[in-house]
Amino acid sequence: MILLILGVLIMCVLFYQIYIIKKTEEPFIGNVSEVQVQNQNNYLNKQDKYYDIRSQGPGAGLLVTKPGINDWFKLDANNNLKKYTQQLGLDRSNIDKKVTNCRALTKCEQLANNDCGYCSATKEFDFGNGSGPKTDVCPEKMWSTDVSKCQELREKTICSDVKSCGDLYGEAEKLCGYCPTTGTSMVMEKVGDKHFPKYKDDVCGGADYGLITGSKCKQFAKDHPCVTPYHLSGPHSGECVKKLWKNSTCTDANPYGKTPDDLGKAVKMSYKEAGAIMKETNNKTRSVDYYTAIDNSDICYGNNNNINPCDMKYSQQGIPHPKCLQQMFLESGGTKKGTGWSKINTKSWSNAKSHVQKVNDLSRSSWSLFSGIFGTSISTKEYKEKIEKIMENIQMADTYQKRYDCSMFMLGIKPTAPDPVKAGDDVIYVKKVADGRLKFEGIVTRIIGNQCEVMFLKSSNVNGGSVRNRDKMSMDEQKKYFGWPSISPTYNSEIPARINKGKLNIQKSCSNNKSECKMTCKDKINDVFYRFPRPRDCIVGSFGEWSECSKKCGGGIKTRTRKVLYPAKFNGQQCPILVNKRVCNTQTCTNPNFTEETNSGFYNSNKLKFLGWSPNLSRGKLKECQADCDSNRDCAPGLKCLQRSGNGKVPGCEGRAVRGADYCISDKL
Repeated sequence: MILLILGVLIMCVLFYQIYIIKKTEEPFIGNVSEVQVQNQNNYLNKQDKYYDIRSQGPGAGLLVTKPGINDWFKLDANNNLKKYTQQLGLDRSNIDKKVTNCRALTKCEQLANNDCGYCSATKEFDFGNGSGPKTDVCPEKMWSTDVSKCQELREKTICSDVKSCGDLYGEAEKLCGYCPTTGTSMVMEKVGDKHFPKYKDDVCGGADYGLITGSKCKQFAKDHPCVTPYHLSGPHSGECVKKLWKNSTCTDANPYGKTPDDLGKAVKMSYKEAGAIMKETNNKTRSVDYYTAIDNSDICYGNNNNINPCDMKYSQQGIPHPKCLQQMFLESGGTKKGTGWSKINTKSWSNAKSHVQKVNDLSRSSWSLFSGIFGTSISTKEYKEKIEKIMENIQMADTYQKRYDCSMFMLGIKPTAPDPVKAGDDVIYVKKVADGRLKFEGIVTRIIGNQCEVMFLKSSNVNGGSVRNRDKMSMDEQKKYFGWPSISPTYNSEIPARINKGKLNIQKSCSNNKSECKMTCKDKINDVFYRFPRPRDCIVGSFGEWSECSKKCGGGIKTRTRKVLYPAKFNGQQCPILVNKRVCNTQTCTNPNFTEETNSGFYNSNKLKFLGWSPNLSRGKLKECQADCDSNRDCAPGLKCLQRSGNGKVPGCEGRAVRGADYCISDKL
């Protein structure tokens, strides 16, 4: 009776376990079902051993059972329950033989209509049919009497024990491939140059990679750290984050302010999405929006040294970015105290345009009618040039007001108002020329109203170039490049004879205090005139009256003279002609008794006088200019008396002024 009750209990437990097993998933689907199946297998193995003993009949396997199970009782002749020991060596039944034969199988190929099957749960062959083992318990899906199904179950069982790349050795290495996207091993077959799951119910996500063989498994994990069972959802390993960060070409050691390990744990998305975000971060470092490029460069590289605010791609509304204006403003000598700084120390483009407009106004050489209307567009090159011009204007502007405005704009400092320019002061005069700006340094020698006469001693190009010093020049070079007060140079037309005092900047003010141990203003003026005396041209008086003619006829000479008032000095212009002469009484001297009627065609040879040759001739022949004449009869043969022109000259006798009678001239061409 006790045995019957115990048998019923065992059967109930077995049926319950079979019910539970049928509700579980396949052991190849996930980790949870795998644990459940393993627990079932362990339990079934225990039950299997127990059933093996009990199936052989009472008393079988007594030496290996639990303590107490060997105690057997039966009634004696007096109906008393007596304890006794069961004898071994029962006769084996036909079923026992089949069980023994099935247990002896080692290969699925040996399953050939012999009432045997394979249970992948116990990994053993056993006696049974298509419904399951006869002497044991096996989950339905884990039992098969078919050769091919047996092979499938056996191979899957082997691969299910592979938990990592390190487990791929021996028979498992030949049969199984590791699926990195599920973290499980599956039976594999080779298709082309890749390996894929052999059985359809095995699925390895990320088919691009397929199954990884044992020889390549470790290297694959190193090369593809992101291909894990969590590749679609995260979290990811630190090595995966490093790989994605490197692929984005970003270089900061702490992406997004976290270590790779911490960032990997925080990422809750697929690794491809995470990689795309990292690449987009790198792309945004090249954004045309300056602040977007700055923010993403700080994330990607840990700094923004790759960003040049003066790159024209950051320009808007025709002007450089405010950050570029800030940079060039400070590089040119401006300070943050300057009124010009406040307009560009902001993200406002309207303020920046107002700043540029002021730069254009202050950099002009003079006030413009259109000041404030135009001038709101500028390139980086133009801005730099104009800012430098404003800095130059702090010292060189034509007026104090201009210097004041420029100084407040750039430095925020009110410049000291200059003393009025006076004779003897060292001054600077800046003049714009084709190749830049020329700066002249000199001493004021005289002031007439608002005009100053300056002895310039040195010149240089503001933008760099040759420097000229007067004390190393000859008199001719001084004439060419500097001139003298009230005398402009012959070469430098940039230096006027007199300059408005508003255009002069005092370099050093002189003093008339004679008690000081230095030259007074007058001493300085005398000194420069002594060292660089002004050339003095010869000055002559006016011509006197003409003298009497030296002859009464036949061509006499009249003279007039003038005196030298001041002779030429210091390489000045020499004196002009002091004596002026002219011909007079050029008429022919004749016999008082000579008359026209008595003239027999002969001319008076005493009246002729050769005056020279004319170069301006027609037909290439010369015309001989002869003595003056009153009529043709006074001329030699071949000559005729030609009337002079209104300018006092005779045609053909150029260069000869005629003040008296006409000339005889050749009538032959």
